[in-house]
Order: sequence, then structure tokens, then C-alpha cells
Amino acid sequence: MTNTIGIVIFDLDGTLVDSQPAALGATIEALSRYDVRVTAADLREVFGGGARRLLNNFLERDLGPDRAAEVIEDAIQSRSSLQLDLTSEVVLLPGVKELLTSLKGGGHKLAVATMSSGAVADSVLAHHGIKTLFDSVLTIDDVAQIKPDPEILAKTVDRLGGEVKRSMYVGDSSHDLEAAVNLGMPFLLVDSGLYVRGEAREKLRSTAKQNGFPIVGIDEISDIGGMVQRQS
Repeated sequence: MTNTIGIVIFDLDGTLVDSQPAALGATIEALSRYDVRVTAADLREVFGGGARRLLNNFLERDLGPDRAAEVIEDAIQSRSSLQLDLTSEVVLLPGVKELLTSLKGGGHKLAVATMSSGAVADSVLAHHGIKTLFDSVLTIDDVAQIKPDPEILAKTVDRLGGEVKRSMYVGDSSHDLEAAVNLGMPFLLVDSGLYVRGEAREKLRSTAKQNGFPIVGIDEISDIGGMVQRQS
């Protein structure tokens, strides 16, 4: 049973939680302070990769690279503060707590690997009472490269003393899928439709199928435990 999955690593936004009111709302408000106007639809098209990448995309668009460079650090801090204030609006997706409890009880090591900040991730996990279920939580604060670079996955496996082939990444985006592929790690797609929509969602599902990765819908998260076992 050398291929048994022993470590299950989860993305956070769109995979374990619906953080749209906090993540998108805080981004829209932070950018508005620099007279940069965006919609939730605008943000979903480029969401992922952390606050710096997300904010800078629109700051450079409207203010130019020089001005964007001047304000980016303040913008990141503003978004983080706003997002923390909205933690109570972050919703745990159905079946998540039951899934995590089941996997933990079955002897799996659990981890979070997210491009959210450490402060935001800790706040969300603690708010929903699931932080103690995870053996490792790595965020954008812990890596030099953002997804789809697999650095955060490699570091997670190393921290937990595991093996890439005996670990699985569970995520909801192309960045998540590509990070797993780049490392040669098994992947499971949560097709939540929260951040990835329209043509991008169809392309993501198609890519997952082509790679032979299992897919679950937003109401099938509790099924992941069985899928992890079948990957063994």
C-alpha cells in the first residue's frame, strides 16, 4: 500500500469556504481608496495568487506602474484589515467540517496551502473552529513563489514528512490544478463555481477530466473522503 494517500492538502477560498463577501468586498473597497473602480466580475477573472498580484493588476491598469508601485504596500494592508473585519461573513462550505473530522479520524494528516495571508487564513479557520484539525497551514507569507508554482505544496509535504505521490491537493482553480501537476501530486477539483465561472470553469473541468482527476460539486464535498480512499 505504498501509494496510499496519507496527506490531504486543501486550498482555502472556494474550496473550504465561500469568502467572496470578504475577499472581493475588501478588494473593491481597498482599490476604491485610490479611485480605482472594479466589479466582483472583474476580480473573479484574475482572482488567485495573493493580494499583491490581484491589487497590482488593477492599480497598474488605472494608475500606471510607477504610481502603483508607490501605493501597493498600503493597498495590501488596507485590504487585509478590511478582510479581517469581514471574517464573520466567510461561510464554511457544506460538509467541510464533517469531511475534515472524518479524514483526521482515519489517520490522515491535513494541511492548508493558500495564497491568502497568514492573518486572514488563521482568522477564518479559527472562526469556524477547524484550525486545530490541520497539522500544517502555509500561506503566501511562507513562500517566495505564488501558485501555480508548486513551492507551497512542496514545503507542506516536507513539513509533514510525507511524500508527494502519497499526498493529494484539493482545490478549485486552474492555479491549484497546475501547481499539483507541476509537482506530480494527485489532485481533486472542487467545482464550487464561486470564483471560477463561465468559460474558465468549463476549461478547468475539461482539464481536470483530461488528467484523470476526480471532480466534486459544491454539494458533494463530503464525498471527498471516499475519493481519497479510492486514489490509494
